[in-house]
Amino acid sequence: MEVIKNYSLNNENAFKVSLKAKFFSKANSVEELQELTSNSIFKKNKHFILGGGSNTLFTKDFDGIVIKTSFKGINVLKETKDEVIIEVGAGENWNGLVHYAVNNDFSGIENLILIPGTVGAAPVQNIAAYGQNFEDVFYKLEAIDLSNGKMKVFDKRSCEFAYRTSFFKEKGENKYLVIKVTIKLSKNETINTTYHSRYESIIGELKEFTQPPYNIRDISKAVTRIRERKFPDWEKVGTAGSFFLNPVITRKELEFIEKKTPGVQYYPVDKLSYPMPNDPTFDHSDHVKIAAGWLLEELGWKGKRIGQVGTSPNQSLVVINYGTKKADDILAFTKMMQEDFYKAYKINLEPEVNII
Repeated sequence: MEVIKNYSLNNENAFKVSLKAKFFSKANSVEELQELTSNSIFKKNKHFILGGGSNTLFTKDFDGIVIKTSFKGINVLKETKDEVIIEVGAGENWNGLVHYAVNNDFSGIENLILIPGTVGAAPVQNIAAYGQNFEDVFYKLEAIDLSNGKMKVFDKRSCEFAYRTSFFKEKGENKYLVIKVTIKLSKNETINTTYHSRYESIIGELKEFTQPPYNIRDISKAVTRIRERKFPDWEKVGTAGSFFLNPVITRKELEFIEKKTPGVQYYPVDKLSYPMPNDPTFDHSDHVKIAAGWLLEELGWKGKRIGQVGTSPNQSLVVINYGTKKADDILAFTKMMQEDFYKAYKINLEPEVNII
């Protein structure tokens, strides 16, 4: 397995800042990865596992070895009249997998279209969008224990999925490298059109180009249209999409915020869904998630720019690098967002982006 010294990470990180890794290596096979874990370079240096780099902000040169996931392949393991189980290499492009599923009329991830990154990162981040949650289609995954090079299988329970996180992002961070991810999709279309925000909804978008009954191709097209308006292309500009998590707050904190900003959106804590405020879902919940983008917009952060860093004119949670090569410029800008948010709402904004 080739190990490259002083490798430029300029094109391997979402914000396209200028930096490098002391060592860099691509994992193309289990055998190569096992060889790497026994290598003296690996044993003597800290390491970082990199997927597509679409959710990572490196703040300085990485003084260790960066390992990039490159495992490929999409294979149907089992298919019945109602469902299909698919095994996918961790290095496959997530958006490519969604297109594969939609083109084959497999339902369950069509709302997750156009999310940048690799398939291996999906369980790590526990991605969710527009009413669908990755954990709902997850079946199992295989990963290499980097301490001994041995393979381990993780079921849903052992992945410890939670809001935008998992075992691999918490207790198991950088201890395992995901090799394969297996998901279960439905051959009976289950359409989720619940997404709505201040400016748009899936139903509203569907009405612009088609009529019911809707299918998963319609849903994927509607979500694509919304995302293309809201999010810039991370391959063209430096961005990781939403920079911050939606905060989880108490009912008392929600009452305080609603007095300052009537109509603010909030959601259940456990999974991404879009019920209305009077939905019974909230009857016994002590905590809710609030829409950080909505509140940042109220504070004037939508489309704001300071120097070569700014937020999207279409989404205040989306931080964009307009040309700086310094991570410090991005960190300074996002710190100002956090400070402004806390001053107004007494709530801490936590980064969704992986800051290294």
